[in-house]
Amino acid sequence: MSTPLTSSGRRWWICRSTGLLSLLLTVACQPATRPAAPPALAPRFFALLRAGDSVYAQKQGYQSFAQAQRYYDSAQTLARRSQDTLLLAEAAFAQGRIYDAWNRQPHKTVAYFEQAATLFARLPAQWRRYYYARFLVAHAYDKVPDSLHAVRTLRQLRAELLREPTTRLRQVPSTVEMALTATEVRNYPLADSLLRQLTRRSWVRNDPQTYDYLDHYYLVQARLAVLHRRQSASPFLDSLRRVYRVGRNPFDREYYGQNLATLYARAGRYPEAYAYLARTKRLSDSLTNGPGAAQMRQALLRAESRAGQERQAADLIRSRTLLGLSLALAIISLLSFYLARQRRLASERAVALAQANQDLDEKVAQVELLNKEIQHRVKNNLHMVFSLLQMQERRTENAEVLEQLQAARLRVESIAALHNQLLAGRPDGPLDLSAFLKELISAVVNCLANEQHVVTHLLTEDVQLPPNGYVALSLILNEWVTNSIKYARPVGERLELTVRVRNQPGLVRIDYADNGLPPTTTAAAPEPGLGSQIIGLLSRQLGATLRTLPAHPYHYELLIPHGAEN
Repeated sequence: MSTPLTSSGRRWWICRSTGLLSLLLTVACQPATRPAAPPALAPRFFALLRAGDSVYAQKQGYQSFAQAQRYYDSAQTLARRSQDTLLLAEAAFAQGRIYDAWNRQPHKTVAYFEQAATLFARLPAQWRRYYYARFLVAHAYDKVPDSLHAVRTLRQLRAELLREPTTRLRQVPSTVEMALTATEVRNYPLADSLLRQLTRRSWVRNDPQTYDYLDHYYLVQARLAVLHRRQSASPFLDSLRRVYRVGRNPFDREYYGQNLATLYARAGRYPEAYAYLARTKRLSDSLTNGPGAAQMRQALLRAESRAGQERQAADLIRSRTLLGLSLALAIISLLSFYLARQRRLASERAVALAQANQDLDEKVAQVELLNKEIQHRVKNNLHMVFSLLQMQERRTENAEVLEQLQAARLRVESIAALHNQLLAGRPDGPLDLSAFLKELISAVVNCLANEQHVVTHLLTEDVQLPPNGYVALSLILNEWVTNSIKYARPVGERLELTVRVRNQPGLVRIDYADNGLPPTTTAAAPEPGLGSQIIGLLSRQLGATLRTLPAHPYHYELLIPHGAEN
Protein backbone atom coordinates (compact mmCIF):
# COMPACT_ATOMS: atom_id res chain seq x y z
CA MET A 1 0.00 0.00 0.00
CA SER A 2 1.46 3.41 -0.95
CA THR A 3 1.90 6.08 1.72
CA PRO A 4 0.04 9.39 1.06
CA LEU A 5 2.25 12.45 0.60
CA THR A 6 2.33 15.08 3.35
CA SER A 7 2.13 18.79 2.53
CA SER A 8 5.91 19.17 2.74
CA GLY A 9 6.37 16.08 0.56
CA ARG A 10 4.00 17.47 -2.05
CA ARG A 11 5.91 20.75 -2.12
CA TRP A 12 9.20 18.86 -2.59
CA TRP A 13 7.73 16.78 -5.44
CA ILE A 14 6.32 19.86 -7.21
CA CYS A 15 9.64 21.72 -6.95
CA ARG A 16 11.56 18.67 -8.18
CA SER A 17 9.24 18.11 -11.15
CA THR A 18 9.28 21.81 -12.06
CA GLY A 19 13.09 21.88 -12.01
CA LEU A 20 13.31 18.75 -14.15
CA LEU A 21 10.88 20.13 -16.71
CA SER A 22 12.75 23.44 -16.89
CA LEU A 23 16.04 21.64 -17.46
CA LEU A 24 14.60 19.44 -20.23
CA LEU A 25 12.92 22.41 -21.95
CA THR A 26 16.20 24.33 -21.87
CA VAL A 27 17.98 21.40 -23.55
CA ALA A 28 15.17 21.07 -26.09
CA CYS A 29 15.44 24.70 -27.16
CA GLN A 30 19.16 24.38 -27.88
CA PRO A 31 20.13 23.53 -31.51
CA ALA A 32 21.09 19.90 -32.17
CA THR A 33 24.74 20.52 -33.09
CA ARG A 34 27.84 18.40 -32.55
CA PRO A 35 29.39 19.11 -29.09
CA ALA A 36 32.64 21.01 -29.16
CA ALA A 37 35.77 18.94 -28.48
CA PRO A 38 37.18 19.52 -24.98
CA PRO A 39 40.59 21.20 -24.71
CA ALA A 40 43.79 19.13 -24.78
CA LEU A 41 42.03 16.33 -26.70
CA ALA A 42 44.98 15.58 -29.01
CA PRO A 43 47.50 14.88 -26.19
CA ARG A 44 45.06 12.44 -24.58
CA PHE A 45 44.50 10.77 -27.95
CA PHE A 46 48.19 10.27 -28.71
CA ALA A 47 48.89 9.09 -25.17
CA LEU A 48 46.30 6.32 -25.66
CA LEU A 49 47.76 5.57 -29.10
CA ARG A 50 51.30 5.24 -27.72
CA ALA A 51 50.10 2.97 -24.93
CA GLY A 52 48.34 0.72 -27.43
CA ASP A 53 51.40 0.67 -29.73
CA SER A 54 53.70 -0.38 -26.87
CA VAL A 55 51.40 -3.31 -25.98
CA TYR A 56 50.95 -4.22 -29.66
CA ALA A 57 54.73 -4.32 -30.22
CA GLN A 58 55.15 -7.04 -27.56
CA LYS A 59 53.26 -9.60 -29.73
CA GLN A 60 53.12 -12.14 -26.93
CA GLY A 61 50.05 -13.86 -28.35
CA TYR A 62 46.59 -12.57 -29.19
CA GLN A 63 46.28 -11.24 -25.64
CA SER A 64 48.65 -8.42 -26.57
CA PHE A 65 46.49 -7.40 -29.53
CA ALA A 66 43.28 -7.61 -27.50
CA GLN A 67 44.79 -5.36 -24.81
CA ALA A 68 46.06 -2.90 -27.45
CA GLN A 69 42.56 -2.80 -28.95
CA ARG A 70 41.19 -1.36 -25.69
CA TYR A 71 43.54 1.62 -25.96
CA TYR A 72 42.79 2.08 -29.67
CA ASP A 73 39.05 1.91 -29.01
CA SER A 74 39.26 4.76 -26.46
CA ALA A 75 41.44 6.78 -28.85
CA GLN A 76 38.93 6.26 -31.66
CA THR A 77 36.16 7.68 -29.46
CA LEU A 78 38.22 10.84 -28.90
CA ALA A 79 38.92 11.12 -32.63
CA ARG A 80 35.21 10.99 -33.48
CA ARG A 81 34.49 13.66 -30.90
CA SER A 82 37.17 15.97 -32.29
CA GLN A 83 36.53 15.32 -36.03
CA ASP A 84 40.21 16.21 -36.55
CA THR A 85 41.59 14.75 -39.81
CA LEU A 86 44.91 13.63 -38.29
CA LEU A 87 43.26 11.97 -35.29
CA LEU A 88 40.70 10.20 -37.51
CA ALA A 89 43.49 8.98 -39.83
CA GLU A 90 45.58 7.61 -36.95
CA ALA A 91 42.52 5.94 -35.39
CA ALA A 92 41.62 4.20 -38.68
CA PHE A 93 45.27 3.18 -39.11
CA ALA A 94 45.39 1.63 -35.62
CA GLN A 95 42.15 -0.26 -36.25
CA GLY A 96 43.58 -1.59 -39.52
CA ARG A 97 46.67 -2.87 -37.68
CA ILE A 98 44.47 -4.81 -35.25
CA TYR A 99 42.50 -6.48 -38.06
CA ASP A 100 45.76 -7.17 -39.90
CA ALA A 101 47.10 -8.97 -36.81
CA TRP A 102 43.78 -10.82 -36.42
CA ASN A 103 44.06 -12.02 -40.05
CA ARG A 104 40.49 -13.32 -40.17
CA GLN A 105 38.60 -10.45 -41.89
CA PRO A 106 40.95 -9.09 -44.59
CA HIS A 107 38.21 -7.03 -46.28
CA LYS A 108 37.90 -4.92 -43.13
CA THR A 109 41.68 -4.56 -43.06
CA VAL A 110 41.59 -3.17 -46.61
CA ALA A 111 38.76 -0.76 -45.74
CA TYR A 112 40.50 0.68 -42.66
CA PHE A 113 43.88 1.17 -44.38
CA GLU A 114 42.24 2.77 -47.44
CA GLN A 115 40.38 5.15 -45.13
CA ALA A 116 43.63 6.02 -43.33
CA ALA A 117 45.51 6.59 -46.62
CA THR A 118 42.74 8.89 -47.91
CA LEU A 119 42.87 11.00 -44.74
CA PHE A 120 46.69 11.16 -44.63
CA ALA A 121 46.69 12.32 -48.27
CA ARG A 122 44.93 15.53 -47.13
CA LEU A 123 47.83 16.34 -44.80
CA PRO A 124 51.05 17.19 -46.71
CA ALA A 125 53.14 16.94 -43.53
CA GLN A 126 52.07 13.28 -43.12
CA TRP A 127 53.53 12.05 -46.43
CA ARG A 128 55.48 9.24 -44.73
CA ARG A 129 52.33 7.96 -43.02
CA TYR A 130 50.48 8.18 -46.36
CA TYR A 131 53.02 5.96 -48.14
CA TYR A 132 53.01 3.53 -45.23
CA ALA A 133 49.18 3.24 -45.27
CA ARG A 134 49.17 2.83 -49.07
CA PHE A 135 51.60 -0.09 -48.82
CA LEU A 136 49.42 -1.71 -46.15
CA VAL A 137 46.47 -1.59 -48.56
CA ALA A 138 48.45 -3.79 -50.98
CA HIS A 139 49.53 -5.99 -48.07
CA ALA A 140 45.88 -6.43 -47.05
CA TYR A 141 44.81 -7.28 -50.62
CA ASP A 142 47.31 -10.16 -50.55
CA LYS A 143 45.45 -11.63 -47.57
CA VAL A 144 42.01 -11.38 -49.27
CA PRO A 145 43.54 -12.95 -51.52
CA ASP A 146 43.37 -10.58 -54.49
CA SER A 147 46.74 -10.68 -56.23
CA LEU A 148 45.59 -8.45 -59.10
CA HIS A 149 44.70 -5.51 -56.82
CA ALA A 150 47.80 -6.11 -54.71
CA VAL A 151 50.15 -5.89 -57.71
CA ARG A 152 48.26 -2.90 -59.15
CA THR A 153 48.55 -1.01 -55.85
CA LEU A 154 52.27 -1.79 -55.59
CA ARG A 155 52.94 -0.55 -59.11
CA GLN A 156 51.00 2.67 -58.54
CA LEU A 157 52.88 3.25 -55.30
CA ARG A 158 56.23 2.58 -57.02
CA ALA A 159 55.39 5.21 -59.66
CA GLU A 160 54.63 7.77 -56.93
CA LEU A 161 57.82 7.02 -55.00
CA LEU A 162 60.04 7.25 -58.09
CA ARG A 163 58.96 10.88 -58.41
CA GLU A 164 60.31 11.62 -54.91
CA PRO A 165 63.89 12.86 -54.38
CA THR A 166 66.42 10.49 -52.83
CA THR A 167 66.48 12.43 -49.55
CA ARG A 168 62.80 11.68 -49.04
CA LEU A 169 62.89 8.21 -50.59
CA ARG A 170 65.40 6.91 -48.03
CA GLN A 171 62.95 7.96 -45.29
CA VAL A 172 60.34 5.47 -46.57
CA PRO A 173 61.41 2.13 -45.03
CA SER A 174 58.22 0.39 -46.21
CA THR A 175 59.79 -0.13 -49.66
CA VAL A 176 61.22 -3.39 -48.29
CA GLU A 177 57.72 -4.42 -47.23
CA MET A 178 56.45 -3.63 -50.73
CA ALA A 179 59.01 -6.08 -52.15
CA LEU A 180 57.99 -8.66 -49.53
CA THR A 181 54.32 -8.35 -50.56
CA ALA A 182 55.34 -8.79 -54.21
CA THR A 183 57.02 -12.09 -53.32
CA GLU A 184 53.88 -13.14 -51.40
CA VAL A 185 51.89 -12.94 -54.66
CA ARG A 186 54.84 -14.62 -56.47
CA ASN A 187 55.63 -11.64 -58.68
CA TYR A 188 59.38 -11.97 -58.25
CA PRO A 189 60.44 -9.62 -61.08
CA LEU A 190 58.38 -6.85 -59.45
CA ALA A 191 59.98 -7.56 -56.06
CA ASP A 192 63.46 -7.46 -57.57
CA SER A 193 62.77 -4.12 -59.30
CA LEU A 194 61.33 -2.61 -56.09
CA LEU A 195 64.54 -3.43 -54.18
CA ARG A 196 66.79 -2.10 -56.96
CA GLN A 197 64.86 1.11 -57.66
CA LEU A 198 63.57 2.21 -54.25
CA THR A 199 66.02 1.16 -51.54
CA ARG A 200 69.60 0.41 -50.60
CA ARG A 201 70.90 -2.10 -48.09
CA SER A 202 72.53 0.69 -46.04
CA TRP A 203 69.16 2.43 -45.61
CA VAL A 204 67.40 -0.57 -44.02
CA ARG A 205 67.02 -0.81 -40.23
CA ASN A 206 64.72 -2.76 -37.93
CA ASP A 207 61.97 -0.73 -36.23
CA PRO A 208 60.31 -2.41 -33.19
CA GLN A 209 57.28 -0.10 -33.45
CA THR A 210 56.43 -1.01 -37.06
CA TYR A 211 58.31 -3.77 -38.91
CA ASP A 212 61.63 -5.56 -38.74
CA TYR A 213 62.66 -4.13 -42.10
CA LEU A 214 66.17 -5.60 -42.10
CA ASP A 215 64.88 -9.09 -41.26
CA HIS A 216 62.31 -8.78 -44.03
CA TYR A 217 65.05 -7.63 -46.41
CA TYR A 218 66.86 -10.92 -45.76
CA LEU A 219 63.60 -12.82 -46.33
CA VAL A 220 62.93 -11.12 -49.68
CA GLN A 221 66.48 -11.77 -50.88
CA ALA A 222 66.26 -15.41 -49.77
CA ARG A 223 62.99 -15.87 -51.67
CA LEU A 224 64.45 -14.29 -54.78
CA ALA A 225 67.54 -16.52 -54.54
CA VAL A 226 65.69 -19.82 -54.00
CA LEU A 227 62.31 -19.34 -55.70
CA HIS A 228 63.24 -16.95 -58.50
CA ARG A 229 66.89 -17.70 -59.33
CA ARG A 230 66.65 -21.42 -58.33
CA GLN A 231 69.72 -21.34 -56.08
CA SER A 232 69.99 -24.17 -53.55
CA ALA A 233 72.24 -22.17 -51.22
CA SER A 234 72.31 -18.46 -50.37
CA PRO A 235 73.93 -16.37 -47.62
CA PHE A 236 70.52 -14.79 -47.04
CA LEU A 237 69.21 -18.16 -45.85
CA ASP A 238 71.86 -18.16 -43.12
CA SER A 239 70.87 -14.61 -42.15
CA LEU A 240 67.24 -15.75 -41.99
CA ARG A 241 68.18 -18.61 -39.67
CA ARG A 242 69.83 -16.12 -37.29
CA VAL A 243 66.66 -14.01 -37.37
CA TYR A 244 64.62 -17.10 -36.42
CA ARG A 245 66.91 -17.98 -33.52
CA VAL A 246 66.70 -14.51 -31.94
CA GLY A 247 62.97 -14.06 -32.57
CA ARG A 248 61.48 -11.76 -29.97
CA ASN A 249 57.93 -13.11 -29.96
CA PRO A 250 56.03 -16.26 -31.00
CA PHE A 251 54.42 -14.62 -34.05
CA ASP A 252 57.85 -13.75 -35.53
CA ARG A 253 59.20 -17.24 -34.83
CA GLU A 254 56.16 -18.85 -36.44
CA TYR A 255 56.41 -16.60 -39.51
CA TYR A 256 60.14 -17.07 -40.13
CA GLY A 257 59.98 -20.79 -39.30
CA GLN A 258 57.27 -21.33 -41.91
CA ASN A 259 59.28 -19.41 -44.51
CA LEU A 260 62.46 -21.36 -43.72
CA ALA A 261 60.58 -24.64 -44.09
CA THR A 262 59.25 -23.58 -47.50
CA LEU A 263 62.59 -22.28 -48.76
CA TYR A 264 64.57 -25.33 -47.64
CA ALA A 265 61.98 -27.61 -49.24
CA ARG A 266 62.20 -25.76 -52.56
CA ALA A 267 66.01 -25.87 -52.31
CA GLY A 268 65.87 -29.66 -51.90
CA ARG A 269 67.14 -29.61 -48.32
CA TYR A 270 64.35 -31.69 -46.86
CA PRO A 271 65.71 -32.54 -43.37
CA GLU A 272 66.02 -28.83 -42.49
CA ALA A 273 62.61 -28.16 -44.05
CA TYR A 274 60.95 -30.88 -41.99
CA ALA A 275 62.57 -29.67 -38.74
CA TYR A 276 61.36 -26.10 -39.19
CA LEU A 277 57.91 -27.28 -40.32
CA ALA A 278 57.46 -29.39 -37.17
CA ARG A 279 58.48 -26.51 -34.87
CA THR A 280 56.22 -24.07 -36.68
CA LYS A 281 53.24 -26.44 -36.50
CA ARG A 282 53.57 -26.77 -32.73
CA LEU A 283 53.92 -23.02 -32.29
CA SER A 284 50.95 -22.28 -34.58
CA ASP A 285 48.71 -24.70 -32.67
CA SER A 286 49.64 -23.08 -29.35
CA LEU A 287 48.76 -19.62 -30.70
CA THR A 288 45.52 -20.61 -32.45
CA ASN A 289 44.13 -22.75 -29.65
CA GLY A 290 45.20 -20.48 -26.79
CA PRO A 291 42.86 -18.20 -24.82
CA GLY A 292 44.25 -15.12 -26.55
CA ALA A 293 42.33 -15.83 -29.79
CA ALA A 294 38.99 -15.69 -27.97
CA GLN A 295 40.01 -12.49 -26.20
CA MET A 296 40.97 -10.97 -29.53
CA ARG A 297 37.62 -11.87 -31.06
CA GLN A 298 35.72 -10.37 -28.12
CA ALA A 299 37.80 -7.19 -28.21
CA LEU A 300 37.00 -6.64 -31.90
CA LEU A 301 33.31 -7.33 -31.34
CA ARG A 302 33.24 -4.83 -28.47
CA ALA A 303 34.99 -2.22 -30.60
CA GLU A 304 32.54 -2.66 -33.49
CA SER A 305 29.59 -2.60 -31.10
CA ARG A 306 30.83 0.53 -29.40
CA ALA A 307 31.40 2.28 -32.72
CA GLY A 308 27.90 1.36 -33.82
CA GLN A 309 26.41 2.65 -30.58
CA GLU A 310 28.25 5.94 -30.94
CA ARG A 311 26.99 6.36 -34.49
CA GLN A 312 23.44 5.63 -33.37
CA ALA A 313 23.75 8.13 -30.53
CA ALA A 314 25.00 10.83 -32.94
CA ASP A 315 22.11 10.13 -35.32
CA LEU A 316 19.66 10.34 -32.45
CA ILE A 317 21.04 13.73 -31.38
CA ARG A 318 20.80 15.09 -34.91
CA SER A 319 17.22 13.88 -35.33
CA ARG A 320 15.98 15.26 -32.01
CA THR A 321 13.11 17.76 -32.31
CA LEU A 322 11.02 19.78 -29.88
CA LEU A 323 7.95 17.67 -30.67
CA GLY A 324 9.77 14.46 -29.80
CA LEU A 325 11.02 15.87 -26.52
CA SER A 326 7.52 17.06 -25.57
CA LEU A 327 6.28 13.51 -26.06
CA ALA A 328 9.17 12.20 -23.95
CA LEU A 329 8.26 14.66 -21.15
CA ALA A 330 4.69 13.40 -21.14
CA ILE A 331 5.85 9.80 -20.91
CA ILE A 332 8.30 10.63 -18.10
CA SER A 333 5.51 12.34 -16.13
CA LEU A 334 3.36 9.22 -16.36
CA LEU A 335 6.18 6.79 -15.66
CA SER A 336 7.37 8.64 -12.56
CA PHE A 337 4.24 7.47 -10.68
CA TYR A 338 4.49 3.97 -12.06
CA LEU A 339 8.17 3.16 -11.54
CA ALA A 340 7.98 2.94 -7.74
CA ARG A 341 5.38 0.16 -7.93
CA GLN A 342 7.33 -1.71 -10.61
CA ARG A 343 10.73 -1.58 -8.90
CA ARG A 344 10.07 -4.60 -6.71
CA LEU A 345 8.66 -6.63 -9.62
CA ALA A 346 11.64 -5.71 -11.78
CA SER A 347 14.02 -6.88 -9.07
CA GLU A 348 12.28 -10.24 -8.84
CA ARG A 349 12.30 -10.64 -12.60
CA ALA A 350 15.99 -9.77 -12.72
CA VAL A 351 16.78 -12.53 -10.24
CA ALA A 352 14.74 -15.05 -12.24
CA LEU A 353 16.35 -13.93 -15.50
CA ALA A 354 19.84 -14.24 -14.02
CA GLN A 355 19.09 -17.81 -12.94
CA ALA A 356 17.71 -18.65 -16.39
CA ASN A 357 20.79 -17.15 -18.07
CA GLN A 358 23.06 -19.18 -15.81
CA ASP A 359 21.23 -22.40 -16.71
CA LEU A 360 21.41 -21.49 -20.40
CA ASP A 361 25.14 -20.75 -20.19
CA GLU A 362 25.77 -24.15 -18.62
CA LYS A 363 23.87 -25.89 -21.42
CA VAL A 364 25.71 -23.90 -24.07
CA ALA A 365 29.05 -24.82 -22.47
CA GLN A 366 28.09 -28.51 -22.56
CA VAL A 367 27.11 -28.29 -26.24
CA GLU A 368 30.35 -26.47 -27.12
CA LEU A 369 32.41 -29.08 -25.29
CA LEU A 370 30.65 -31.91 -27.12
CA ASN A 371 31.10 -30.16 -30.48
CA LYS A 372 34.82 -29.65 -29.85
CA GLU A 373 35.22 -33.34 -29.00
CA ILE A 374 33.41 -34.40 -32.19
CA GLN A 375 35.46 -32.05 -34.39
CA HIS A 376 38.67 -33.24 -32.74
CA ARG A 377 37.84 -36.86 -33.53
CA VAL A 378 36.90 -36.01 -37.12
CA LYS A 379 40.23 -34.22 -37.54
CA ASN A 380 42.14 -37.17 -36.07
CA ASN A 381 40.35 -39.66 -38.34
CA LEU A 382 41.09 -37.59 -41.46
CA HIS A 383 44.73 -37.31 -40.43
CA MET A 384 44.91 -41.09 -39.86
CA VAL A 385 43.51 -41.83 -43.35
CA PHE A 386 45.91 -39.27 -44.86
CA SER A 387 48.89 -40.86 -43.06
CA LEU A 388 47.92 -44.39 -44.10
CA LEU A 389 47.70 -43.36 -47.75
CA GLN A 390 51.04 -41.54 -47.50
CA MET A 391 52.66 -44.61 -45.93
CA GLN A 392 51.36 -46.79 -48.77
CA GLU A 393 52.81 -44.31 -51.29
CA ARG A 394 56.28 -44.73 -49.80
CA ARG A 395 56.03 -48.52 -49.89
CA THR A 396 54.83 -49.05 -53.44
CA GLU A 397 57.02 -49.01 -56.51
CA ASN A 398 54.27 -49.37 -59.09
CA ALA A 399 53.85 -46.01 -60.85
CA GLU A 400 50.14 -46.50 -61.55
CA VAL A 401 49.40 -47.54 -57.97
CA LEU A 402 51.47 -44.60 -56.69
CA GLU A 403 49.50 -42.19 -58.83
CA GLN A 404 46.16 -43.55 -57.60
CA LEU A 405 47.28 -43.43 -53.95
CA GLN A 406 48.51 -39.87 -54.40
CA ALA A 407 45.17 -38.84 -55.96
CA ALA A 408 43.28 -40.44 -53.08
CA ARG A 409 45.50 -38.68 -50.55
CA LEU A 410 44.87 -35.31 -52.19
CA ARG A 411 41.11 -35.91 -52.06
CA VAL A 412 41.34 -36.67 -48.36
CA GLU A 413 43.50 -33.57 -47.88
CA SER A 414 40.88 -31.49 -49.72
CA ILE A 415 38.22 -32.62 -47.25
CA ALA A 416 40.62 -31.98 -44.35
CA ALA A 417 41.33 -28.45 -45.61
CA LEU A 418 37.58 -27.76 -45.72
CA HIS A 419 37.22 -29.10 -42.19
CA ASN A 420 40.05 -26.84 -40.95
CA GLN A 421 38.46 -23.76 -42.54
CA LEU A 422 35.10 -24.55 -40.97
CA LEU A 423 36.78 -24.83 -37.57
CA ALA A 424 38.77 -21.62 -38.07
CA GLY A 425 35.77 -19.52 -39.15
CA ARG A 426 33.09 -17.94 -36.99
CA PRO A 427 30.62 -20.52 -35.68
CA ASP A 428 27.65 -18.34 -36.68
CA GLY A 429 29.07 -17.09 -40.01
CA PRO A 430 29.68 -18.44 -43.51
CA LEU A 431 32.85 -20.21 -44.62
CA ASP A 432 35.75 -17.97 -45.71
CA LEU A 433 35.72 -19.33 -49.28
CA SER A 434 38.82 -17.36 -50.38
CA ALA A 435 41.01 -18.74 -47.59
CA PHE A 436 39.68 -22.27 -48.16
CA LEU A 437 40.37 -22.26 -51.91
CA LYS A 438 43.84 -20.76 -51.34
CA GLU A 439 44.75 -23.50 -48.84
CA LEU A 440 43.28 -26.25 -51.06
CA ILE A 441 45.10 -25.21 -54.24
CA SER A 442 48.37 -24.65 -52.37
CA ALA A 443 48.19 -28.19 -50.95
CA VAL A 444 47.77 -29.74 -54.43
CA VAL A 445 50.50 -27.56 -55.96
CA ASN A 446 52.98 -28.29 -53.17
CA CYS A 447 52.36 -32.03 -53.57
CA LEU A 448 52.57 -32.30 -57.37
CA ALA A 449 54.41 -29.30 -58.78
CA ASN A 450 57.94 -30.40 -57.78
CA GLU A 451 60.25 -28.01 -59.69
CA GLN A 452 57.46 -26.58 -61.86
CA HIS A 453 56.71 -22.87 -61.29
CA VAL A 454 52.96 -22.56 -60.61
CA VAL A 455 51.17 -19.22 -60.12
CA THR A 456 47.57 -19.08 -58.94
CA HIS A 457 45.14 -16.21 -59.68
CA LEU A 458 42.20 -16.52 -57.28
CA LEU A 459 39.28 -14.08 -57.57
CA THR A 460 36.27 -14.75 -55.34
CA GLU A 461 33.14 -12.81 -54.55
CA ASP A 462 31.11 -13.14 -51.35
CA VAL A 463 29.12 -16.24 -52.32
CA GLN A 464 27.35 -18.95 -50.36
CA LEU A 465 27.16 -22.48 -51.71
CA PRO A 466 24.55 -25.09 -50.77
CA PRO A 467 25.10 -26.59 -47.28
CA ASN A 468 26.85 -29.70 -48.58
CA GLY A 469 28.35 -28.14 -51.69
CA TYR A 470 31.79 -27.29 -50.27
CA VAL A 471 32.96 -30.92 -50.12
CA ALA A 472 31.97 -31.52 -53.74
CA LEU A 473 33.60 -28.26 -54.86
CA SER A 474 36.86 -29.12 -53.05
CA LEU A 475 37.06 -32.52 -54.79
CA ILE A 476 36.25 -31.05 -58.21
CA LEU A 477 38.91 -28.34 -57.85
CA ASN A 478 41.37 -30.98 -56.65
CA GLU A 479 40.85 -32.95 -59.89
CA TRP A 480 41.11 -29.83 -62.09
CA VAL A 481 44.36 -28.62 -60.52
CA THR A 482 45.83 -32.15 -60.62
CA ASN A 483 45.02 -32.47 -64.34
CA SER A 484 46.56 -29.04 -65.09
CA ILE A 485 49.82 -29.84 -63.28
CA LYS A 486 50.13 -33.28 -64.89
CA TYR A 487 49.05 -32.60 -68.45
CA ALA A 488 49.07 -28.86 -69.24
CA ARG A 489 51.84 -27.54 -71.48
CA PRO A 490 52.13 -23.87 -70.41
CA VAL A 491 53.26 -21.01 -72.57
CA GLY A 492 56.61 -20.06 -71.02
CA GLU A 493 58.14 -21.35 -67.80
CA ARG A 494 55.16 -20.65 -65.54
CA LEU A 495 51.97 -22.64 -65.27
CA GLU A 496 49.22 -20.15 -64.43
CA LEU A 497 45.97 -21.33 -62.88
CA THR A 498 42.97 -18.98 -62.78
CA VAL A 499 39.95 -19.60 -60.53
CA ARG A 500 37.05 -17.11 -60.51
CA VAL A 501 33.96 -17.49 -58.31
CA ARG A 502 31.06 -15.14 -59.06
CA ASN A 503 27.43 -14.64 -58.12
CA GLN A 504 24.89 -14.64 -60.93
CA PRO A 505 21.08 -14.52 -60.76
CA GLY A 506 19.94 -17.82 -59.29
CA LEU A 507 23.32 -19.55 -59.38
CA VAL A 508 27.01 -19.50 -58.48
CA ARG A 509 29.43 -19.54 -61.44
CA ILE A 510 32.91 -21.04 -61.09
CA ASP A 511 35.41 -20.63 -63.95
CA TYR A 512 38.67 -22.55 -64.05
CA ALA A 513 41.44 -22.30 -66.66
CA ASP A 514 45.18 -22.73 -67.12
CA ASN A 515 47.58 -21.28 -69.68
CA GLY A 516 48.44 -24.63 -71.25
CA LEU A 517 48.53 -25.04 -75.02
CA PRO A 518 45.68 -26.94 -76.73
CA PRO A 519 46.45 -30.63 -77.38
CA THR A 520 48.06 -31.52 -80.70
CA THR A 521 48.38 -34.77 -82.57
CA THR A 522 51.66 -35.46 -80.79
CA ALA A 523 50.47 -34.50 -77.29
CA ALA A 524 46.83 -35.31 -76.79
CA ALA A 525 44.72 -34.57 -73.73
CA PRO A 526 44.49 -37.41 -71.19
CA GLU A 527 41.84 -40.05 -71.65
CA PRO A 528 38.82 -39.75 -69.30
CA GLY A 529 39.58 -41.75 -66.20
CA LEU A 530 38.55 -41.98 -62.58
CA GLY A 531 39.06 -38.22 -62.04
CA SER A 532 36.64 -37.35 -64.85
CA GLN A 533 34.10 -39.81 -63.48
CA ILE A 534 34.40 -38.22 -60.03
CA ILE A 535 33.89 -34.73 -61.47
CA GLY A 536 30.83 -35.84 -63.39
CA LEU A 537 29.32 -37.65 -60.39
CA LEU A 538 29.86 -34.69 -58.04
CA SER A 539 28.43 -32.23 -60.60
CA ARG A 540 25.27 -34.33 -60.90
CA GLN A 541 24.92 -34.55 -57.13
CA LEU A 542 25.11 -30.75 -56.93
CA GLY A 543 22.54 -30.40 -59.70
CA ALA A 544 25.15 -28.28 -61.45
CA THR A 545 25.96 -27.76 -65.11
CA LEU A 546 29.56 -28.55 -66.11
CA ARG A 547 30.87 -27.26 -69.44
CA THR A 548 34.25 -27.49 -71.12
CA LEU A 549 34.64 -24.33 -73.19
CA PRO A 550 35.46 -25.10 -76.85
CA ALA A 551 38.38 -22.67 -76.99
CA HIS A 552 40.51 -24.75 -74.66
CA PRO A 553 40.37 -28.31 -73.21
CA TYR A 554 41.44 -27.14 -69.72
CA HIS A 555 38.93 -24.30 -69.35
CA TYR A 556 35.86 -25.35 -67.37
CA GLU A 557 32.69 -23.61 -66.29
CA LEU A 558 30.59 -24.93 -63.38
CA LEU A 559 27.13 -23.45 -62.73
CA ILE A 560 25.67 -24.35 -59.31
CA PRO A 561 22.01 -23.36 -58.63
CA HIS A 562 21.45 -21.55 -55.33
CA GLY A 563 18.76 -24.01 -54.28
CA ALA A 564 20.83 -27.13 -55.01
CA GLU A 565 21.18 -29.80 -52.31
CA ASN A 566 23.54 -32.80 -52.13
